[in-house]
Amino acid sequence: MSFPNGNHGMGADGDGFRANPAVPPAPQVDELAIAQQDPETGKRRRVWPWVVLGVAVLAAAACGGTYAYFQNRALPGTTLWGHSVAGKNEQQIARMIDDQVAAVQVPVTYEGTQATIDAADLGIDVDADAIAKQAVDAKRDGAFWTRYLPWERRDVAPTITPETDPTVLDAKLGTNSAKPVDATLKLTEDGTHVETVAGANGSGADAKAVADEAVAAIESLGSHGAKTVALTMDTIEPNVPDATADQARDALNRLIDAKAGVAIAGEKVATFSPEAILDASRIEPNEESTLKDGETRAGVVVFDANKLQSHYDEDIKPHYSTTKEDREVIVNNNDEDVVVLKEGHDGVRIKDGADARIGEQAAKAFAAGDGDVTVDGEVDPMVVKKTKRHVVVDLSDHKVYAYENGKQIKAFNMSAGQGNDYATGACQPSGDLCTPLGDFEVWLKYPSQHMSGTLTLADGTKETWDAPDVGFVNYFSKTGCAIHRIATETPYTDAQIAAMGANTSHGCVGIGWDAAEWFYDFAVQGADHGVTVHVQQ
Repeated sequence: MSFPNGNHGMGADGDGFRANPAVPPAPQVDELAIAQQDPETGKRRRVWPWVVLGVAVLAAAACGGTYAYFQNRALPGTTLWGHSVAGKNEQQIARMIDDQVAAVQVPVTYEGTQATIDAADLGIDVDADAIAKQAVDAKRDGAFWTRYLPWERRDVAPTITPETDPTVLDAKLGTNSAKPVDATLKLTEDGTHVETVAGANGSGADAKAVADEAVAAIESLGSHGAKTVALTMDTIEPNVPDATADQARDALNRLIDAKAGVAIAGEKVATFSPEAILDASRIEPNEESTLKDGETRAGVVVFDANKLQSHYDEDIKPHYSTTKEDREVIVNNNDEDVVVLKEGHDGVRIKDGADARIGEQAAKAFAAGDGDVTVDGEVDPMVVKKTKRHVVVDLSDHKVYAYENGKQIKAFNMSAGQGNDYATGACQPSGDLCTPLGDFEVWLKYPSQHMSGTLTLADGTKETWDAPDVGFVNYFSKTGCAIHRIATETPYTDAQIAAMGANTSHGCVGIGWDAAEWFYDFAVQGADHGVTVHVQQ
């Protein structure tokens, strides 16, 4: 007989049947944890959380170490001109560039003469520090988690622009070169705009081919040397041709015309002068070239933030006043400024430190074409007080009327051109010796003038005059007609002119000796405009 447990009925001692104790099951292994028994308590405790924590700590330490290591070094995947610089700091990269610039030697030949040209001979000026900073800053504008991935690549490839002066080759190769002249910009004679100063072609062995080979060797970072360059004599164009300078001129003049300056809460409080805008800019024909610290590019124009800051600190800020002063100006009937009696200014308060970086802001604004820089502060705008002056000459009334702010303030008797009908003011059909009708501005003034001349009339006869010391002359027509003190040998008063009852001039308007000086002071002329004169019948 057998039993389920596999034992047979009789015990070993013959005492009869007894069951074997149950065989204990095999212990179960926790696949998700490692158990360990505490020898003191006999309790089981789990250690896998500590393993996971340790791994996490190690991973965090690795990440932290990587972050700290690359904090001031070129990130993984960063290349300079196609060559890896990952892990190098700014000083190491800059030294590597400087060493390569110093080591460059370009073999050249010209008509059997051989020479070696180095970077210094070619005027190659590489800002190694700026390039190194670009390399270290590369990739830092991307997503944080991609910065440290070596397969996420970023190549820094700044352009090196050498000065290609052909005369540097003359002494070494026996060439006879004429250096090209770059086109430049200068202020116009009146100082209100900039204009182009034309450049000129040069001649000689073109150093550009040599410079290009030197640049290629520098950008190889030592992976290959410069190849031999065979030179020939040729016409050499300037680095800055006239067309490029014209582009820069137009860009600066747009800023000048827009009166680029400083604004507070939408109110313009100052303007950069044309001189300041020109001084703070330079022409850079290579739009891919490396800029210096503080520079901002706008096409072929580069603006210097430091110079703009200096102009602001020295030329603009000292003229701020916390108390406003109203502007006073004489305008003509077209509402055009004639004479500024008082420039005036706003009351300006700049928030502390708000203008500390105004040069940098201005450079960026100029490059973007915006013009004005906005700063935090308060402004009390000045009021513009206008005095409008206008003159009416009435040929049939024989009067000159002076108006100020729309009101007649003076009226003078006058004698007009002999060709004007005294009753109606109409010009005779021949058109000879008439005071012209129309709208004019005073454009030329003399306190005294010797008037003389000869005029051929329509019938072929000649009219000649010679009048010395004609006082208080105000020219209004470009044909030579003026309002002036009547040209008589002895003084004629306003009342005497009325009593004379005749037109006596060759087209001018003669007024009394007792009125002429007052009118001369009233009919002002400015740089661009003068008091308006309306002549009617």
